[in-house]
Amino acid sequence: MPRTKVGIAVVGGGYWGTKLTREYLSLSKLRGDFEVYLVERSQERRESIQKEIGDSNLRLSQDYEEVLRNDKIDGVHIATPNTTHYELALGALEKGKHVLLEKPMTLSSRSAFELTRMAKENGLVLQVGHIFRFNNAVEKARQLIRNNELGKTLYANLSWASSLHPPEDHDVVFDLAPHPLDILNCLLDKWPSAVYARGKSYIRKTDLKEEVAFSCFEFPDDILGHVYVSWLHRGAKERNVTIVGETATLQIDALNQKLTLIRDEAAREIPVVCNNTIQSMQNHFIDGTKHLGPSSNSAIIGAMSVHVLEFVHKSMNLGQRIEIIGEEEGLGRNTP
Repeated sequence: MPRTKVGIAVVGGGYWGTKLTREYLSLSKLRGDFEVYLVERSQERRESIQKEIGDSNLRLSQDYEEVLRNDKIDGVHIATPNTTHYELALGALEKGKHVLLEKPMTLSSRSAFELTRMAKENGLVLQVGHIFRFNNAVEKARQLIRNNELGKTLYANLSWASSLHPPEDHDVVFDLAPHPLDILNCLLDKWPSAVYARGKSYIRKTDLKEEVAFSCFEFPDDILGHVYVSWLHRGAKERNVTIVGETATLQIDALNQKLTLIRDEAAREIPVVCNNTIQSMQNHFIDGTKHLGPSSNSAIIGAMSVHVLEFVHKSMNLGQRIEIIGEEEGLGRNTP
């Protein structure tokens, strides 16, 4: 007799993993068709989470291998440090589990494409946590651009900045740039063909540990995209996107899901129904594990993002414009 509920396990009980778990539990009360597990090695952290969340429906485990052997668990949502993504995702796919992998997918495009091909060959769902694809303001902006409300797109400027103590052994490009880069791909339906990037480590003063970076991307059809990422930004957290077209400009406050259309110097706010982007992404993953349908945040998107980020680093290291080449299967139009 087929099971009426699928099992979803969050892997990692840090800040983000705990937040994801809360959202899954809330969503499970609305849907009623899946069960929630959490894998966390630290007993102290597990006890803290259980006390903090206080939901008897949450099933806690310290053993990832045990979870992978559990036939009641259909999918895993990996929210562990970036360096562990590849190994944990590989183990899950080998055991026939569907995977939602937080960004960046991996720290190398080679391993990212390997996971992508493995999931495809085994008929498994592999999605990447590009959460802004589920942001209603971004989706509305995508519709406006496709409906030619801006005329021909000329260029885009994205600011992804906050004040944060730099995480150990992390760089701002791989930590922050995946989101604005993915938004560019989502809105333009294109991947960049070249990049010129500069970055700097002001605090740690170490190569490959930049705390601020500026990247200028060249896209087909003579479109430019500029991405500013920083952990040194004072003041309010910024998640802002500006798209400039021949006839109008579109401003997106992705954090607050606000959209402003400016035409002939007259600004008009476009109505947006704000949504819970985490739960929208989780719904998409759960539906994928149940029905194996097409994905809007597919593995090929995640792998191509890592591929482009590698060229951002290459440009910074060489101090020059770099053409983005290779992995032709992922270049061009983005089709999930």
